Amino acid sequence: MIGAVLWDLDGTIVDNEALHFQSWQQTLRHYAIDYTYADFRRSFGRTNADIVPELLGERATPALVAEIAQAKEANFRTLVHSHGLTTLPSVQQWLGEFQRAGLPQAVASSGPMANIIAMLTGLDLGDYFQGIVSGARLPKGKPDPTIFRLAAAAVNCAPELCLVIEDSPAGIEAARRANMRSVAVGSVIHLPLLHERLAATPGPACYLVESLDRLTWELLETT
Repeated sequence: MIGAVLWDLDGTIVDNEALHFQSWQQTLRHYAIDYTYADFRRSFGRTNADIVPELLGERATPALVAEIAQAKEANFRTLVHSHGLTTLPSVQQWLGEFQRAGLPQAVASSGPMANIIAMLTGLDLGDYFQGIVSGARLPKGKPDPTIFRLAAAAVNCAPELCLVIEDSPAGIEAARRANMRSVAVGSVIHLPLLHERLAATPGPACYLVESLDRLTWELLETT
């Protein structure tokens, strides 16, 4: 039984990977940090508070970490406004399906609230959600389960009745640690790491789909 649906945002609802990568490169160039696509993939789904200190190494200070994180997100929002966004395949279909089924939905994103609001507003998706949780200011980001527990509380649903839709291994691990079932979307590019995390984190079922257009109610009933 599903009581609520908790959505990741970046890479799950919104096709914005290229804009995030571009904003990271633009920002880090000013700090003489070489940032590759491989670096980006390794950090996907985590908070800036976790990512930036690793990039800075011994140079990391709280002030510099905050400065870089704020600059990166400002650059990202500029790119969003100039390029626009699109939802990933079948996202709007499933938002509507869950809404018609009477299931409350929430966003549980590692990004800052300003980004979340900008994207949901730009895509006109805000009315689908009864809760929005940002992990940007939480002490720990995904794979820590706190963000999903807060999202479940926001829609007044027990964790074991929540279904998480995610695209990152860190997010799937967080869902399992929160005692929530999950759907891993597009994780074919993360498969080795995803399977490693699933094996290391026993918990509720996780169903893998290449895209949400492969998802069915019948499949959900098996998760």
